[in-house]
Amino acid sequence: MADARTPPFRLNLGRFIVYAVLLFAVCFYGIPLLWLLLAGTRSQSSLFADPPFTIGTWDMFIATWNNLTTYNNFQIVSWAANSLIYSVGGVLLALVASIPAGYALAASEFPGRKLILVVTLIAMITPSTAVVLPIFLEMNLLGLNNSYAGLILASGFFPFGVYLTYVYFSTSLPKGVMDSARVDGANRFELFTRIALPLARPIVALVAFFSFIGIWSNYFLAFVLLSDDKLYNLPVGLTVLISTSGALSNLPANDVPIKKPEVILAAILVILPVLLIFIVAQRFVRSGTLSGAEKG
Repeated sequence: MADARTPPFRLNLGRFIVYAVLLFAVCFYGIPLLWLLLAGTRSQSSLFADPPFTIGTWDMFIATWNNLTTYNNFQIVSWAANSLIYSVGGVLLALVASIPAGYALAASEFPGRKLILVVTLIAMITPSTAVVLPIFLEMNLLGLNNSYAGLILASGFFPFGVYLTYVYFSTSLPKGVMDSARVDGANRFELFTRIALPLARPIVALVAFFSFIGIWSNYFLAFVLLSDDKLYNLPVGLTVLISTSGALSNLPANDVPIKKPEVILAAILVILPVLLIFIVAQRFVRSGTLSGAEKG
């Protein structure tokens, strides 16, 4: 009798292709990160004289870290704290706006619903740089330019989160449970808080993750809205640091020598929170999805 199973050669070839693609992706993205981690332990001269993946010393890492963090009276620490404030505030605002809005669009029928969906899609695909000037004018009219509140309010504008939430609730809401709750007298607020919201943990994590990445790494909006260097976030602050310290040029450094090793550590400082949030959010989304499937 003929064997209907997939030939071993094809199966092995398919696995080989998958593993080869995964290995290429790991090397493509992992090698630069590995170089960043190792380069932060080396001196300026070692970056050019030694092989790329040479491991430096702990003392050199500490000295480089001290140079970076003590720059201009610990200004880098202030910028990191500002980034955290902007990111947490913007994420909370995006969640408060996106989750109820997406639920309302998915669970309700009302005049103008389709128009709102179209406007949401248009806002979602519009380049973020195209709306910076209108946001600047709006914040200026409200008197919120060059302030924490202004950047947090602007960062909370996240139409992609509304669309993600709409798609999630459109496909995941248990219609039978919702109808039974309506028959039992539950109002719309109770339907949202008691049924929809407990099932929304995966989409909450997903919206929070994408929102955090966008706000944490946002340069242009912060550059336009903020003029006080004490309010800068990390991307804007590090750009100023690099341009004024001579780190990437032959210009002499300022009070504290900021050179390429310090810039490398600064890059790690920007990347590390995103990686940590990705790991945490990925686990939470998976657990939330599985628990939601079990309940369903």
